[in-house]
Amino acid sequence: MSLFGIWERFGLQENPYSQATLEADEVGNRLLVGRDREVGVLQSAIGSGGSHPTVEGPIGAGKSSLIAVAAYRMTQACISKARRELYLPVPKFFQIQADLDDFESHVYFSLAQTLIRNVRVFSAVGLDEPNVGAIGRWLNSPDYTHGGASVTVFGTGASADRGTEPNETQGFLRSGLPELVRQELDRCVPKGAGGIICVVDNLELLQSTGKARDTLDELRDRLFNIPQLRWVLCGSRGIVSRARSERLSGVFQAPLVVEPLADSAAIEAIERRIAEYALGTAEAPVTPLTFEYLYNALRRNLRDALSTAQEFALWLYTETIQQELAIPTEADRKALLEGWLAKRAAAARRDATGVQPRQWEFFVDLCQAGGRIGSSVFGDYGFANQQQFTSAVTALVQANLMVRETDPDDGTKTINAVTALGWLVFFFRDDSKH
Repeated sequence: MSLFGIWERFGLQENPYSQATLEADEVGNRLLVGRDREVGVLQSAIGSGGSHPTVEGPIGAGKSSLIAVAAYRMTQACISKARRELYLPVPKFFQIQADLDDFESHVYFSLAQTLIRNVRVFSAVGLDEPNVGAIGRWLNSPDYTHGGASVTVFGTGASADRGTEPNETQGFLRSGLPELVRQELDRCVPKGAGGIICVVDNLELLQSTGKARDTLDELRDRLFNIPQLRWVLCGSRGIVSRARSERLSGVFQAPLVVEPLADSAAIEAIERRIAEYALGTAEAPVTPLTFEYLYNALRRNLRDALSTAQEFALWLYTETIQQELAIPTEADRKALLEGWLAKRAAAARRDATGVQPRQWEFFVDLCQAGGRIGSSVFGDYGFANQQQFTSAVTALVQANLMVRETDPDDGTKTINAVTALGWLVFFFRDDSKH
């Protein structure tokens, strides 16, 4: 526990509203809720071989956590059954870099680390152990330097975080480690015996469908056809499904679409987090039922709701504990949260001085239609021309109620989306309803 953190004063050992992706471990396994169907579908797609699975859905829905925990559960099931089958995730998700040589070298280094760190797991399920001595000697050779503290692994002298790195990426790719890793995968993971799960996350960072398609196409023969690797592509806004070119349709499956958590699951998610981190009797700033109210106010975006719950916790700490006042009762904490949110919405509305009445009408209509709009459908919202539409969006962007994003289908166009603050303003647009 931190000397400067607030959570211990609320009876908690950690932040129950953390927006970080759940880890592929026992804690993450306990905290994931409401995703049993999606986990089962993804595990079947990974374990059935052939084309690689893909996952997409709205930002903040918890896609990355779902993938991490699904992979962890596969590993644990393999260990439990011990039937010469092993699915093992690379601990860190990948994000495709502009330089694909760098990306490829990063993948091979991560695979080497994964084999070293899990050497005993192979024998536990009945498979041959990787030759970590050979891999370790390569990582520790004077020709390769990679930052981090040196850690001896299983008495072999191999290091999981320290080695040497050729100055040129092409030197790395010619160095022998990629071939050594592939040889060990062939030996230790024969056909039908599982695979190493590699996740490419945040595919939308490539900005456009065309860029994503070209990048995936180039990586096909470099990495996606290695038999022992099971890739999972993850992204938002439909970029995964649109990036599947004709050539890639046989490499990647149609996406598993992850929808926002149901309200009951969002409540249970907070219940589990509070129970996991409670130091005896906890007085959580945002209780599970109160979180449901917040979750709906922010259009069921789990990431935004967790972030806002944390901000409220800091405010509550400042206004009560730091002033040497007692923590309010649960009912009072709920009332305080509702009032705090309403004040934030009212302040945002007051600060939006550049938004005209007609533009406010457009904003409400857009929220009611789902909160996302392309730049070419201005006529659907009653604008006579593109200029009027652009002026309305600009005013709302300047008020932090909307944001412009690159259209994944056309990098020269934009998609305009309502922000978390915008959803809060929309939620409180008529106080008589709340």
